[in-house]
Amino acid sequence: MPTWRDYVSLLKLPIAALLLLVAVAGYLVARGPAVEPGALALLLASGLLASGGASAVNHYVDRDLDGTMVRTRRRPIPAGRVPAVHALSFGTALVLVSIVLALFVNALTAGFVLLGFVVYVFVYTIALKRRTVWNIVIGGFAGSCPALAGSAAAIDGVALGPALLALLVFLWTPGHFWALAFLMRDDYARARLPMLPAVMPERSAVKWIVLSTALVPPFAVSFWFLGVSGLGYLAVALAAGAVLLWLAARFLRAATKTNALAAYRASGVYLAAIVLGLVADRLLATSL
Repeated sequence: MPTWRDYVSLLKLPIAALLLLVAVAGYLVARGPAVEPGALALLLASGLLASGGASAVNHYVDRDLDGTMVRTRRRPIPAGRVPAVHALSFGTALVLVSIVLALFVNALTAGFVLLGFVVYVFVYTIALKRRTVWNIVIGGFAGSCPALAGSAAAIDGVALGPALLALLVFLWTPGHFWALAFLMRDDYARARLPMLPAVMPERSAVKWIVLSTALVPPFAVSFWFLGVSGLGYLAVALAAGAVLLWLAARFLRAATKTNALAAYRASGVYLAAIVLGLVADRLLATSL
């Protein structure tokens, strides 16, 4: 008999939290501190339901793969705690409600929320994940949509800052998830999933991971040159970028699981630091 905890686990809340942070950043960077509480609350509620619903549907689509992988076999569906059709119905209902909530903000916000769901479930999970090594490169655009939705909720359009943030998330995604896939490459090979570290020779895979990671810090610094941020953000971007690049270089020199894990964890912290730095810089600059 499923419990409420099983259904909550379908939502992948840590991922949802990061996506909500990106959405809030998109909103604040576009609008500044003049927040409309109602619109922001609807954005957060819609984003949470859309992310959680997409994750639940993803659990349904990937239920056969999850049962073959050590990392995922204890998830609610393969473990038999939640019937697959219940996860599908649950996820679909959450997404539909999220779209309705976003429509109360404006149609553009709802469009970006829906786009994120479509890219994640239909483009990445269904169309690409089992077919191409570049699955996460293309499918990673789903993680960019919250920044665009945040901008749409703020100004009913897409400002330069949120657009750059969306592109930053797009560039960040492959290196982050390939580092995780490097750690779990035997799992992915067992499931016959063409994740890059599972199908390429180790040295080639490491080079691709490091190259993908190395693109992100310089792009993050470009926000300052393009006038989107101030010196406070630049200091955060330089410091966080230096740490990320150092860990990537260490992984390039010695492709151990320990170094891969350190790079993977640092990548997640890096994105959070960049987003928070951008928000803080924007709010402080507009309040002075």
